[in-house]
Amino acid sequence: EYLSFTVTLLLAFGAIFELPVIIFFLAKIGIVSPQFLRKQRRYAILVIAIVAAVLTPPDPISMMLMMVPLLVLYEFSIWVAHLVWKPKNAEPQQEVKDQ
Repeated sequence: EYLSFTVTLLLAFGAIFELPVIIFFLAKIGIVSPQFLRKQRRYAILVIAIVAAVLTPPDPISMMLMMVPLLVLYEFSIWVAHLVWKPKNAEPQQEVKDQ
């Protein structure tokens, strides 16, 4: 039982630390914008609380131990998206060469 509990928590914590990587790629290809992530922050907090409640045992301490890093990672993801975001329909700028 202890091993099952430990493996579940390790897998859950490993999965949540992929959030910035996923947001990086979604922002890079123009699917998610930093403005969208900021506007949806309330819903993200609700989803984070639900995910933390489902993935952890039914005690508030382990739920908070998962929820706080997820919130920090969400905010970090917004910052990452701001750095790499490219609009979907933006055309790459070409340099004009003087001849």
